[in-house]
Amino acid sequence: MNSQIFILFISAIVSFLLTYPIAWVLTFLHLNQTIRAEGPQTHQTKAGTPTMGGIGFVVTILAFSLIFINFDLDWRYLALIIMIFGFALVGFADDLLKIVRKQNLGLTFWQKIAVQTALAAAFSLFLIVLGHHNLTSGFLKILWFANPVLFFLLSTFIIVGTANATNLTDGLNGLLAGTGGIAFLSFALLARKLLIYDATTFCFIAAGAVLVFLFYNFPKAKVFMGDVGSLAIGAALAGIAIIIHKELRLMVIGGVFLVEALSVILQVAAYKLWKKRILRMAPLHHHFELLGFGEMPIVIGFWVAVVILGLIGVWF
Repeated sequence: MNSQIFILFISAIVSFLLTYPIAWVLTFLHLNQTIRAEGPQTHQTKAGTPTMGGIGFVVTILAFSLIFINFDLDWRYLALIIMIFGFALVGFADDLLKIVRKQNLGLTFWQKIAVQTALAAAFSLFLIVLGHHNLTSGFLKILWFANPVLFFLLSTFIIVGTANATNLTDGLNGLLAGTGGIAFLSFALLARKLLIYDATTFCFIAAGAVLVFLFYNFPKAKVFMGDVGSLAIGAALAGIAIIIHKELRLMVIGGVFLVEALSVILQVAAYKLWKKRILRMAPLHHHFELLGFGEMPIVIGFWVAVVILGLIGVWF
């Protein structure tokens, strides 16, 4: 355990040191975030903030995983690293297109979904080839998700859904860096409880790398993580949950991401069906903003929620 805590701190230090020059280069090249015109008006003051700062913690997670995880014993983690890298590339392309076009329009929804689905499907298929689906247990086994076809569909859906849920959550300074980092810590404790050493190591690496990004992103954002970071976080959380067969715990530990995604789905559905909005603005954190809550109280409130959900997901 002590060695894994050490890895967490080393990961945080390396991520911090990597992000500093990356943020400088992004600022120097004017690779700035374009703020959505239809978003809260208070966000317009953030225009000109550099984006794609998530490159620092993504590189740290990938590099440290290659160093500290023994892929000769378990190839599932190598597949996980490749998938995270793929999702990060999708996010990078999306961020870059937004910068080039100077508007908040990068890849189309269906372009992103198509590539993400292909990446998630390849990961799921690889796990099936390794026989990972045969170890499905509990409620999911009762519902026949040990069947390779159902496992494939569920795994692919969870990965794509979680990646887009974390992407939607990344809307306030420090919101995703805090909630994502806490979620990784929760999975680290859960994997430790299950005596799954490599998963514990991976989650501590990711937790340290992501949480230190708060230095650059909270309370005032010096740099945004961008889709390159937010999509990678979601893919990593979903992938590790599938590897340790705790897919349903992801719904608890990542409950904030689930609620954020559902708030968007319900808002769109309500408007299409009844021409009415159930929230002042989606995702949910924007609804609280328009109710008059400050950005910092909302973010801290979401952090607290993830801590509580994490404790429930680990210990119950």
